[in-house]
Amino acid sequence: MKIHSFQHYSHDLGLAVHDAWITTKVKSALTLAEPTRRLNIHVKTHAGMVALSGRVNTHKQCEQAIGLARAVHGVTDIDASDLQTYMVSPGSFPEAPNAEESAEDLSRSSAKMDDK
Repeated sequence: MKIHSFQHYSHDLGLAVHDAWITTKVKSALTLAEPTRRLNIHVKTHAGMVALSGRVNTHKQCEQAIGLARAVHGVTDIDASDLQTYMVSPGSFPEAPNAEESAEDLSRSSAKMDDK
């Protein structure tokens, strides 16, 4: 019974070390590549599957980040569903991702100020 427990523990430990190695390699690849160098992309790995999250400026940068992660030896799959692209409509002003007030709230508050 103890041998089985030790084997199970060592397998889990080996998997965790392998995942940490993959995470480090993917983060390094994203940091060293020019298109993704200044982007804040988070990387998590579980059983060889890499999850990318954060924000990128363009769809092309998203594809490049996925390609760089896929090129790392040991990566079995990529989940980039939490990797978001800033969406800015032509003629609008981009807002900070953590802005407390939306553009509608600001326009309503300025309209109330005009009424006074």
